Amino acid sequence: MDDLGISAATSLWTENTDGTWTWHPEPDVPTIYAPFRDCDLLRVHGSFHEAGHVIAALTIGLGVDSVQLAPSEQGHMFHTVISGDVYRWSDYAACLAAGERAASKWLREIGEWTPERAWSIERGAKSDRANAAKFAARIGEPFDFLAHPWGGWAQVCSWADGRLKAHWDRVTALADALMGSTSLDAQAVARITDLPNAST
Repeated sequence: MDDLGISAATSLWTENTDGTWTWHPEPDVPTIYAPFRDCDLLRVHGSFHEAGHVIAALTIGLGVDSVQLAPSEQGHMFHTVISGDVYRWSDYAACLAAGERAASKWLREIGEWTPERAWSIERGAKSDRANAAKFAARIGEPFDFLAHPWGGWAQVCSWADGRLKAHWDRVTALADALMGSTSLDAQAVARITDLPNAST
């Protein structure tokens, strides 16, 4: 399901033991990030996840205050701080989905993609998915997370994929920079991505 299968008539959603829905089945692992085992690979995953969020945010005119590969006060392993107003559901939803989609694309490119790691990426994006549902409810946007092929998360991911494809070199450059410093401020983000950043 990593390529989304937008033309498919049915989705491949599976329910995890805690009630969370994922495309890839839940493996028998002790922790969400266990499929990465290699700590360096997990950090690169985090850098691509956050870089995806950043690029998607910048392309819809949001500001990026900072991006970090360190635990946030809220307990998130990696995080991006954005600012500004969002006017279109598809823009903000794509921004939220861009993290998991960028991480998945990167894994495929380096030949390290496995169903277990794809599941880990999905579970790591649980808060992004929840925020999309909350935002849709707040603005009155019809959104059925499990709907397929349109109206649900599969459609949102297709929007994110389009943005990432158009700016993949920027995603890669930002992910590389994050690996070197673990934290980037608004000015660094603008310089590395060569995109306007409303937070500067």
